[in-house]
Amino acid sequence: MVISITVFPDAELMARNFLAECFGSDAHLCTVVPGDPEFDGLIQSKAVIRTIRIGGTWRVRKALDEPSVDIDVWASSLPAARAIANRARAALEAMAGDQRDGGLVTYSSEISGPGRRPEENPNVYRIGFTVGLCVRPA
Repeated sequence: MVISITVFPDAELMARNFLAECFGSDAHLCTVVPGDPEFDGLIQSKAVIRTIRIGGTWRVRKALDEPSVDIDVWASSLPAARAIANRARAALEAMAGDQRDGGLVTYSSEISGPGRRPEENPNVYRIGFTVGLCVRPA
């Protein structure tokens, strides 16, 4: 007996790669924040953007995955962090219809808009927001 299963695409990776295309060399995109020496070097010349799945669930008889993806933007100034976060926010809103990394985004919605988040380093500014995606295998 063969059991049919649905394996959903990695929405965290899909969002990261989508934003990497949108930003090009303007930002460092990651799913894991680089360690201190590398981070300190990066932040001097560009923003750092991390995508991380923080939850979500499958829907419609396991045909769709609805992940919550958290976006954090670090920059060396508050205006830069806000501008990059707003650009990422607009980009992810436009992600519906995008097909990549074995998946298709059928819907994008904002769960929590951009806001300042705590940051230990007083020389770095962090803005974050959360997006809900609806994805299915391509």
